[in-house]
Amino acid sequence: MKFKIITLALAATAFSSLAASAQTTVIEERRPGVVIEQRQTPVVVEQAPSTTVTTHERGGFLGTESRTTTTTTGTGPTGDCATRTVHKEDLGGEKTVSRTDCP
Repeated sequence: MKFKIITLALAATAFSSLAASAQTTVIEERRPGVVIEQRQTPVVVEQAPSTTVTTHERGGFLGTESRTTTTTTGTGPTGDCATRTVHKEDLGGEKTVSRTDCP
């Protein structure tokens, strides 16, 4: 009978030691992921080049009349505009007329 008690005690001790060894703790350390950002190059918007032509005319009686015409093309944000300014001077006074065409 003592033999059965010793065997039972020995078996209980063996099962308890197996259960104790089955408790394993695993610690994982993970570094945060690396995020790579791609920077976009800035877009530079330039206005279209403009062209200005100015003509000056004299005429009338003894050259008393003067007419200056200034034409500028490519002045809008898209470069499709044209501005024309006419300035007249004579004995009666002076007058300036300006006209802008944009589609």
